[in-house]
Amino acid sequence: MNYRKILDEIYDEVKPLITKGRVADYIPKLAAVSLKKFGMAVQTLTGDNFSVGDAEEYFSIQSISKISCLILAIQFTG
Repeated sequence: MNYRKILDEIYDEVKPLITKGRVADYIPKLAAVSLKKFGMAVQTLTGDNFSVGDAEEYFSIQSISKISCLILAIQFTG
């Protein structure tokens, strides 16, 4: 699978929309982040890394962590 190509295609499609949203200003850590930031990264099971955009920048995981917990819960109850 060509992860580099997939990430580039998603980035090209999303790029015009990046500043169309709104920063979650009710969460202080997120309020401090620029609306222009966007990044994605994939690490395969074989250890290959692919990224695009601002993927190398540190960020607060706030709501993203909910997805990880959901996946774990689904696997646990599976």
